[in-house]
Amino acid sequence: MKIRAKMYKIILLLAVVVFLFSFISCKDAGAQEELEKLETETLEEADSKSQEQNEQKVEETEEVEGEEIIAEETEKELSPTIVGSLYIQGQTEKVIVIENYAYVGGQGLKIIDITDKTSPTIIGNSDTFDWVYNFQIEEDCVYFPYQEWDNDNNIIGRGLKTIDITDRNNPILRETFESDANIESLSVIENYIYATYAVWEEKEENSFEFVKGGIKIIDVTDKDNIVEIKEIDRGQLGISYIYSKGDYAYIFEGGNFVILDITDRENPQDIGNLIIPSSGWVRNFFIEGDYVYLPSGDSLRIIDIKDKTNPTIIGRGFIKDGVSDISVYGDYAFITYVVRDENYNPKESGMQVIDIVDKTTPKVVADIEIEGEALGISAEEEHVHIGAGQAGLKIVKLFN
Repeated sequence: MKIRAKMYKIILLLAVVVFLFSFISCKDAGAQEELEKLETETLEEADSKSQEQNEQKVEETEEVEGEEIIAEETEKELSPTIVGSLYIQGQTEKVIVIENYAYVGGQGLKIIDITDKTSPTIIGNSDTFDWVYNFQIEEDCVYFPYQEWDNDNNIIGRGLKTIDITDRNNPILRETFESDANIESLSVIENYIYATYAVWEEKEENSFEFVKGGIKIIDVTDKDNIVEIKEIDRGQLGISYIYSKGDYAYIFEGGNFVILDITDRENPQDIGNLIIPSSGWVRNFFIEGDYVYLPSGDSLRIIDIKDKTNPTIIGRGFIKDGVSDISVYGDYAFITYVVRDENYNPKESGMQVIDIVDKTTPKVVADIEIEGEALGISAEEEHVHIGAGQAGLKIVKLFN
């Protein structure tokens, strides 16, 4: 009995020891779990705070960058200043700028490197003595109307000529297209030329009367074999300017702004018409996006052409009379003008800058005098290039 009782005591003592050990182990495990949980929460909170801080830094950086951009834009003050000038023998008129080159028409065609705006340099000169005024460029070819006269002022040739400008240093006269009527203006799209023509009848010596006008459609796919496709008689209204873009051609005809659908290149169809009140003779207009910028007299009209069947005047601003050319870039329209006396001699020549951000109220924001006769203009980025008659080429920097 004593031995059995002693064994019971030993067994009971062992049970107590096992229980105590298990209790301590469980307690330690619980504590470990609590520690791990606390650590996890701490890390998650730290990550969250770090992410918030990073997002705040990004926002602050964007705000700073935004402020810098606004500051940079604010620093650009409109202040047109002539920075480059190039004398060109003869008359300088129309200007077309493509990349770092200015193509200048007048007595022949000059190709000018304008990489350095302060020091433009002639690199190419056409080998023709024709008067190159209302020319257009398509790829590596220049197209321009021409007329030839004899010593008695009789026309002995007229039509269209082309100059190959593949080698800018050596432009070459390529092909001549003879016409039975004077070609007044032209526009090139893909391999078609839409050229306006006018038929004049001599009434007295050196006195001519306009008979009719229209559009010639000319295929220039083969530059060595230019072919007239069709002639469209537009009657006695007379077309003063034509411009083609995409599937549409735009003309100014006897006080009307007319839109033609040229989806079928050889069969234009009138689809829209807008009467321009008190417009007089419009020499040119400029199309940018869904808007036409049309100067006439002392007004610049802005026409909305989103609906090609219903062009609408949405804005009008007053400008200098005697507009010779117009160009548009960004938020501004640029016009050159020459005001003449009763003998047609120039008495004022210059360029105006018109703010067109608000299309309903275009406003002149700058006016600069141009030596000679400001006849042609082409704008790109922060500069405009002006054909200034006998004064040659002028390059104007727009911003300080």
